Amino acid sequence: MTNNNPTDMAHEEDSIDIIAILKTVWDGRKLLVKSILAFSIIGCIVALSSPVIYTSQTTFVPQTSDDQSSSAPKGLGSLAGLVGIDLSSMGSSSSDSYLSPLLYTKIAESEEFSINLLSEQLMNLEGDSLTIKEYLLKDAGSFNLIGFIKKYTIGLFSSNSSESASINPALDAYNFISLEDFGMIKSLREKFSIELNDKEGYIKVIASDQDAFVSTQLVSLVTKNLQSRIIALRTNKIKERLDYSKEQYDLKRSEFESLQNRVARFKDSNKNISTAKFLSRLERLQSEYTLQESILTNLAGEYNNNKIKLNKNTPIFSVIDEVYVPNERSAPKRSMIVIIWVFLGLVLAVGYILAKKPVMDLLSEFKGDA
Repeated sequence: MTNNNPTDMAHEEDSIDIIAILKTVWDGRKLLVKSILAFSIIGCIVALSSPVIYTSQTTFVPQTSDDQSSSAPKGLGSLAGLVGIDLSSMGSSSSDSYLSPLLYTKIAESEEFSINLLSEQLMNLEGDSLTIKEYLLKDAGSFNLIGFIKKYTIGLFSSNSSESASINPALDAYNFISLEDFGMIKSLREKFSIELNDKEGYIKVIASDQDAFVSTQLVSLVTKNLQSRIIALRTNKIKERLDYSKEQYDLKRSEFESLQNRVARFKDSNKNISTAKFLSRLERLQSEYTLQESILTNLAGEYNNNKIKLNKNTPIFSVIDEVYVPNERSAPKRSMIVIIWVFLGLVLAVGYILAKKPVMDLLSEFKGDA
């Protein structure tokens, strides 16, 4: 009795197809071996010629003495407190809520941050120093055809714009970046990255370079500039209030000292006089003296309070993972590169072997119809 079960027939057809595919591949095994050998050689060449990259990193946690993160998520609350955002009272408007803690990476992506970094000093193991910009220019010393074309096409318009900006005083309020600096900024941003973990509340700075010592210095410089920028943003408003209160305190103190001298001179010049007119004028001077003393005391208290607030709101950065000079390269992964090229050679060879006969048959049919 013949079994006509569709499921069994489909399974049989699938098995026959697989066997046919394997047979076709086996028949083309010579080509397959040649392709794998050729691509493995290419993979070895690519792996050996790829530049060695070293990666350094550091991890730190920003903290302030007035953190109020008990009612907020642990990590995000501490970062929010760093920039003046109280998540426990997010419903109410706060004059200090001017920066999201999730935008720290945007600070590092700003042109101002990168331009400031370009002027930072690097040092080699021999003790010689050079700026980051000089180091990047040294790396980019080889001839670049695309860069050469851009320089003498688009670069002409850019240079003209920069020259016009320097001539026209009306453009002084705008920031112009030269084509050279723009290229240096792009190269610099490829060498470092900043990761923000909002759950755990830490910031990680990572830098990579062909020189292990340079990668370590890049991490240190990026971290220093990032922390300085965070402190500036966090304490900007309180510093303005502190400067204003100090200015008012110094002004009133000068006025108070002048009034104090007036009262002393008045008493000294009228020691033996006790007329009603003298007493009335002395009383007015003493009343003004008391008022000015009270105002000066209040201003001194406000000034001291602002100094305390500045100290409380200035972030303290606790380093979890200190930066160190790496001894092992982070790239290239030479074994992985070779494996990828071998796999690519295998896939291309198998694809060619399987597609060769159907394509040839299809071309023959077209020729026959023609």
